[in-house]
This record gives sequence, C-alpha cells and structure tokens, in this order.
Amino acid sequence: MKKSLLALAVLGAFAGAAAAQTNVTLYGIADAGIGMIDDDAVGGDSYVNVFSGVQSTSRFGIRGTEDLGGGLKALFNIEAGVNWDTGAADSVFWQRRAVVGVASSWGELRLGRDYTPGFSAAGATDVMGYGLFGNWLTFTAQAGNLGITTRASNGLHYTSPTFGNTKCAATPAPTECGAFGGGLSFRAMYATGEDPTGNNTGDMYGLAGVYKGGPLTVQAYFQSTDNGTGNDDQYGAGAQYVAGMFRVAFNYGMAKRDDGVEHEGMGLGAGVKLGGGELLVNYIQQEVNTAGTPKATSIGVGYVYPLSKRTNVYATYGQLDNKNGANFGLRYSQSVVGAGGVDRDPSAFAVGVRHFF
Repeated sequence: MKKSLLALAVLGAFAGAAAAQTNVTLYGIADAGIGMIDDDAVGGDSYVNVFSGVQSTSRFGIRGTEDLGGGLKALFNIEAGVNWDTGAADSVFWQRRAVVGVASSWGELRLGRDYTPGFSAAGATDVMGYGLFGNWLTFTAQAGNLGITTRASNGLHYTSPTFGNTKCAATPAPTECGAFGGGLSFRAMYATGEDPTGNNTGDMYGLAGVYKGGPLTVQAYFQSTDNGTGNDDQYGAGAQYVAGMFRVAFNYGMAKRDDGVEHEGMGLGAGVKLGGGELLVNYIQQEVNTAGTPKATSIGVGYVYPLSKRTNVYATYGQLDNKNGANFGLRYSQSVVGAGGVDRDPSAFAVGVRHFF
C-alpha cells in the first residue's frame, strides 16, 4: 500500500513538472460599435448599424508553448474571427491563424496558415494600425492579388530574432538610442498551392523587413504568387516617426499582376495626443491602370481613449470618393462599407468599445 502511494506521488510530481513546462492561453478581442452607414447605393439612404470589429477584428484564440530544453520550445496558435453583433463566425473557422512550429534564439519556424510578411510589415507603419474607418486596409484588402495578400495557407513561415540593439526597439525607446540605434527583424514565407498538375499554380513566397529604433519605424516587403501563366507581384514600403505627442506615417504599395493590371496606393497619416487619448487622421489615394484609370481618395478620422490597459473607447468617421469607374470600399478592421458599387462614395461613422481578454 505504501509503495502504491509512493508510486502515485512520483507520477504526480512528474505530471506537475510536465504541466509547468507547458503554457496554454485563451485570449481574444471583443470590439463592437454603433453608428451610421451611407453606402451611396442607388435608391438607398443612410441607416443605423451595429458594427463588429471597427478598431480590431473581434476574435478568440488559443496559443501555447512547451519548453523542450536547450533553448528550444514548441508553439502553436489557432484563432477564429467572431461577428460580435450577431455571434456568427466571420468566415471559415480558425481561418485567422492555424500554426504549429518551433522557436529558439534563431527565430520562429511555423507550419500552417499565417499572416504574410508583406501584410505584417505594412501594418507597422499604418497610423491607424489596420483599424477604424479609412485605415490602410482600404488599399491592401483587394481581390485578385491586387492589394497585399493577408494570409497564406499551406505555408512555411519564418520570423527572425531582432538584430541590433534590441532595447532600442521598445516604445518609447531609451533616449540614448536616438533615431537610428534600433533593431531589425525579418519575416519570410513560402506557401504551396498544392497544384496536382505540378505547375506550381498558387505557390507564393514573400520577404519583409521592419526596422524599429527610437522614434523611427521603417518597413519594406516583396511577395509573389504563381497564377499559372506568370507571377503576380506585390511590393511596398513605409515609415513612421514619433516626435513627442505627435507622429506621422507614410505608406506606399504596388500590386502588379502578370496580365499588366497595376494597383498603386499611397497613404499619409498623423496622430496627436489629445485629452488623454489620441486623435488620428489618415489620407489614402489609389488608382488602377485599366481603361479610364479608376481611382479613389479616402479620409479617415478617429479618436481613441484608453479606459485601462485592456479597454478603450473610440469614435471614427470615414469617407471614400470613387472616380472613373472605380469600385473601392471604405475599410474598417473587420469589414467594408460600399464595396462593389461603381463610382459610389460611401461614408460611415461609429462609436464603440474594444476590450482585450
């Protein structure tokens, strides 16, 4: 009897040690707002709308790591989007992220569905952080490889460690770092289209770099997709500079398809600390080189006020002007207003709350 109890105690100790090496976290974002939409549809009018994910896409996920020893760890992450206004899934379940991999001092290597290098890099210099009306998603989120592909399935994804003075990559950075004493990191990806004909249709690769030091952030990216007859390329760059209570940001993007169609965009953003929160403005112009040169300009304004480290309230307004047969939509984090309508001029307003858990 005593031996059995001792064996159980030993097994319990080993189980406890194993559990201590594994860290699993349930996390998410709940973001909902209410406001008005005018999608400028023929015969339509403005209407009251309850939004999900105006500032950040509402989501929940599970992530975890296990210490494998010798500085090596295993990791996984699955993440799903939720429409907080209806409770429905926003797309295919776990479509936001589904990866497993390993990490060490040399970086992270992941397999599965993850963000592309270009999408991650461009978000670092969007003054609105891919949220609120009129953010840089207004350029990136286009069909037919004409923006920045957001995620890639069936992929091998690599994220490097930060090279250089890593303490200078913090925000705010120590004063001695100045504008050019920071860290540089890279992301690379190869995703297979799993084409059974062996022609590599759907294969994709990408590379991006982000430098962050002191008040300066700079990013650049290139990614390419095999469309079966040639390659569709996406590339761009951006920068953001913080000076006290002010910050300014610039983004440039080009999506060039093998059939000769090009979509070019430029964005200029600014932020200023005001009344305990931050006032944000983002201006974007974009055009496509097809017949008539369809083009659009958009303006987004937002104010974000923190209530705690995990909760903030916001107010945001945006409008977009399509010309020459353009049909761009006004983007917020989780969805779009006025997409698909030729020469429509959509606008929207919302106030809401975002909570991290």
